[in-house]
Amino acid sequence: MVLQVDLLEKPQNRKAKIANVNVLQSYFLRETLRPLVLTAVVMAALALLTQSLSSLDLVIENRAGLIAFLKITSLTLPQLLSIILPFAVFVAVAFAVQRLQSDNEVMVAYAGGMTRWQLISPVLQVVSYAVLLNLILNLFIQPLAFRSMRETIYEVRSDLASAMIRPGEFVSPALNLTIYAEELNNGIMSDVFIYDGRDQEKPTILLARTGAFANVTEQPSITLNNASRQTLSADGVLEFLEFSSTSFELTGVIEPQGILLYKFSDRYIGELFAPNPTDFWEIQHAKDLIAEGHYRLSSPLYNYALCLLALVALLGGEFNKLGYGRRLIAFGVLALVVRLVGFSLNTAAADTAALNVLQYAMPILVSIVCFWALFKPKPTPVVHPKMEAA
Repeated sequence: MVLQVDLLEKPQNRKAKIANVNVLQSYFLRETLRPLVLTAVVMAALALLTQSLSSLDLVIENRAGLIAFLKITSLTLPQLLSIILPFAVFVAVAFAVQRLQSDNEVMVAYAGGMTRWQLISPVLQVVSYAVLLNLILNLFIQPLAFRSMRETIYEVRSDLASAMIRPGEFVSPALNLTIYAEELNNGIMSDVFIYDGRDQEKPTILLARTGAFANVTEQPSITLNNASRQTLSADGVLEFLEFSSTSFELTGVIEPQGILLYKFSDRYIGELFAPNPTDFWEIQHAKDLIAEGHYRLSSPLYNYALCLLALVALLGGEFNKLGYGRRLIAFGVLALVVRLVGFSLNTAAADTAALNVLQYAMPILVSIVCFWALFKPKPTPVVHPKMEAA
C-alpha cells in the first residue's frame, strides 16, 4: 500500500521539481542576459570613442565634413563589437554569478535539487546568443560595413578640392605654388587663380572662370575652364594665351590616390577562402586571406571559452565566505592571455598555414579543460581506521 502511494506521488513531485527548475533557469537566464547587454554596450561605446580619435585625425587632415566623420566612426562598430564581445561575456557572467552567490541563490538552487549542469545551462544559452551574434558580425555585417567605410575613406582622400582649397584664401600646397579660389561648391571652384613659380626662369599665372580636380587615381591635375595663361619668358616678354579648357598638372604636389583596394577585413568569407586566381594581389596574399577566414569562423568560440573561465572561477572551487575577488582577477588575467594568444595565432597562421587548426583548437581546448574543472568528480573522503572504531 505504501509502495502504491509512493508511485502515485513521485510523478507529481517530479513535475513540481521540473517546474521549479524551469522557473529558476528562466530567472538565471534573465540575470545573465541583462548584464551582458549592458556590458557590451558600455564596452562598445568606449571602444568607439577610442576609434573616433583616429577617424578624427583622418577627417581633419583631409578637411572632410561631420557626416563623413560620423559615418567612418560608426562603420567600425561591427568589428569592435566582435572583438570585445568575448570580454563582455566574461565580465557579465562573472557579475551575474557573483551576484547570485552573494544573495545565496546558488545555494538555494542546489538545495532545491538543481544539478550544476542545470545551473549553468541558462548561462550557456545566453552565451550561445552571443556566439551567434559574433558569427553573424564576422561573416556578413563586418565586411559590409568595412567596405562602405573603405569607400568613404577613399572618397575623403580623393576629394582634393576640400583637402587643398580654402575658399577666399591663398593656399600654398608646395614651395612657389599658390592657388586661390573665390568659392568651392561640390568640388567645383570658381574664379580660380594659380601662381606657379616652381620654374623660376619661367613663372606662370593662370586665371580661370571655373576649375575642378581630375585624374585623382593616376595623375592629379586641375581642369580649368575659360582660362588664360600668362607666362614671362626668359627675355622678359609677356606671353598671354586663352583656352576654353586646359589642365594644370600637380606633379610632385599630390601623390596619386591609386585604385580602391579592399583589405582582409573588408572581404566576405567566400572571397577569403577562394582568392581570385587572376588577381595577382590576392594570389600573393592567399595565406593571409585564408588565415583571416579561419579567424572569422573560430573567434566566436572564445565566447564559450571565456564564459567557462568565469564559471570555473566562481563555481569550480570551494565555497569562500570572503568572496572570489582574487580568483576573478586571476582568471580575468588568464582570459586576457587566452584571447591574446588567439590574436597571435591568427597572425602566425598568415605565415604558416598549418597553424590555422590551432585557431579552433585553442578555444575548444580551454572549454574542455573548464568543463572538466566544473564537473570533475569530488574526491571521496578517507576515513581513518581509528575513527571507524570509535
